[in-house]
Amino acid sequence: MIKRIIFDIDGTLIRNVNFVDAIIKTLEEYHIYSEENLENFLKSIGTYEENYTSYTKEKYLHFFSKNLNATLEENFLKSFFKNLKEVVPISFVDEQETIAYLNEKYELVLLSNYFEESQRNRLETMKINKYFKEYYGETIIKPCKEAYFLACGSHEPSNCVIIGDNLELDCKIPKELGFHTILFSEENSKYADKTIQNIKELKRIL
Repeated sequence: MIKRIIFDIDGTLIRNVNFVDAIIKTLEEYHIYSEENLENFLKSIGTYEENYTSYTKEKYLHFFSKNLNATLEENFLKSFFKNLKEVVPISFVDEQETIAYLNEKYELVLLSNYFEESQRNRLETMKINKYFKEYYGETIIKPCKEAYFLACGSHEPSNCVIIGDNLELDCKIPKELGFHTILFSEENSKYADKTIQNIKELKRIL
């Protein structure tokens, strides 16, 4: 029996958004914008998790400072988090209605590889943050097995379903650990119990 739903955020709860404007604005506010720094920042987003298994401000600022050849301090992150807060879909009625519905039936938590403060800010903008009782994925991130087991809380993996858009992180690994899985994708996968293309479909299958 499913008791807890573990949601990924980007590509799942927050889909079809563009981070570039928020990055440019932050670099401009910090007076270090250039096409090269924008490109390096985007590359760093993709490689940070190859180097670290957690998100800490110290590690993050050190890594991005090195890649941007600049000295980034905590006010850089404050600015970035502020700009990221508005990086949400233009319309999020489907998300609001679906999450409110699921909240009546299950425990809802988050498992997302980034800083909780920033991710919850964005869900607050969408007016769905209040439905998620716990957040995982900052102190230890996917694909570390511990991240998945921590997200179970007091439940067994067999009582939890993970919903996400990344086949490896949100389906293949958790499936091997005993979780139920739902994949946001246009293609079916043997690692996903169900595949959806719109969050509204969760009201039908859960």
